Amino acid sequence: MHFTEGAAIADSRGYTEETCNKARDAGLSSVTNEVIFMNYGVIDVGSNTVRLCVYDVSADGRKFKTIVNRKTMAGLAAYVQDGVLSEEGIGVAAESVRKCLKRAAYLKPVRVDVFATAVLRNIANSAQAISAIETAANCSIALLSEEDEAHLGFAGASSKDELVNGVLVDIGGGSSEVTLVADRKDVMRASLPLGSLSSYRRHVRDIMPTKEEFEAIQAEVRALLEADAHGMAEHRVRRLFGVGGSVRALAEVNAHLVEGASDKDMTHDDVHRLVEDMFARRRIFLDAVLHAAPERVHTIACGLAILTELFDDFDADTLHICSNGVREGYLIERILGV
Repeated sequence: MHFTEGAAIADSRGYTEETCNKARDAGLSSVTNEVIFMNYGVIDVGSNTVRLCVYDVSADGRKFKTIVNRKTMAGLAAYVQDGVLSEEGIGVAAESVRKCLKRAAYLKPVRVDVFATAVLRNIANSAQAISAIETAANCSIALLSEEDEAHLGFAGASSKDELVNGVLVDIGGGSSEVTLVADRKDVMRASLPLGSLSSYRRHVRDIMPTKEEFEAIQAEVRALLEADAHGMAEHRVRRLFGVGGSVRALAEVNAHLVEGASDKDMTHDDVHRLVEDMFARRRIFLDAVLHAAPERVHTIACGLAILTELFDDFDADTLHICSNGVREGYLIERILGV
């Protein structure tokens, strides 16, 4: 029940219409069962997309739901040359953030935070680029460290799904965050500087990788895991948990190709069958990608290479796609403080 229905709320919940309208103007979005909900916004500046999420949050911070989830295909990684984000890329980032802030303003949010991950973290001119974007977009940007990104991904994922034991995987555009979960806690984290988009730019000459290019991506993932100082590669788990667009898109492709398959769960055999489909039945595979995630047609195979290697390295049997991720984790811990 929204504040535009002020009179109805006044009758059924005991609030006056004037109070409801004032609350609406202050950024409060709804009243449900005598709980006032407020809007909060989060803007995620990634390697491939800049995404705005607006959440309806109860006043006590215990409940929230997504009411806006809009992305802009900024492709910022394409503007990184020799480790430097170009002036053009900075302009594209600033304009994308500015558009997100404008969209968010229509909902009168209490607060909108902007954060960035690998695309601004792993460049030589990180501080200068962030400062320029902040000035142009008139905002502040929180740059998440590798540890922060992995932990907030866990905080978001575990807010809705039950993560007991396993490995949480977040395959982003510029990096992949791998988190060991034991007894419902994130006990070890590794950030691999290789994501679906960065691996595409590094290894693939055409739209889809050749078998040799696919295997080169897998080999790099394996080498990065083995080089991790925390010893992440030594662990074996039965279950993976996935967050982010790459694993979600792969599950949707699998569900499109396999009758009765869930878009929330995949098995070791499922991901290896997708690899077979990609090479032996490429047209069928591409049709499924174009149906499920057309904007990822050039990166989804790279995400698949990373995912299959993680399945094999951890000797996992299953993957469960979590509903929430790093943006929800940021909302919970950095904005709501719960």
